[in-house]
Amino acid sequence: MKPNRTLIVLSMSAALATVSAMSFASPQSADQTMVGAWRTVVTLVNCQTGQPVGAPPIFGLSTFNHGGTMSEWGVGPGQSPAQRSPSHGVWQRDHGWQDYSFTFVHYRYDSSGAFIGSQKVAANAELAKNGDSYTSVADVQIIDVSNNVVATICATSVGTRIE
Repeated sequence: MKPNRTLIVLSMSAALATVSAMSFASPQSADQTMVGAWRTVVTLVNCQTGQPVGAPPIFGLSTFNHGGTMSEWGVGPGQSPAQRSPSHGVWQRDHGWQDYSFTFVHYRYDSSGAFIGSQKVAANAELAKNGDSYTSVADVQIIDVSNNVVATICATSVGTRIE
């Protein structure tokens, strides 16, 4: 019995259409990641309620590199850039295509330039469906020169991809 060419062609066309539709129906593909450069706005929040504490926002820049490393820079209003180093850290995709976590550290200095400790930020982020923005929630540890956590702060941030 000879296969019906029309039936084979129709079956192949239907399969191709299904695969194509699946590709276009889910634009949030694996190639959308945090990789890239971002403008950020950080808001300090109450750790229990998540409500802003009234401090001015902190404007910054973050870069997420291929391979899971990152850098960050941000100075709060009234602070001198000389009072902190750039931040360096790591990031990873946690599950799905939208959920990420990142951790970074920078050194802190007093107004005379003396080393007074570090600051560690650990955040969970969600990439927006369009891949051009994210929101995050972070725990921030203020660490003294002996590597003791002396304060914990909470923050949220919004990142917008630099294009």
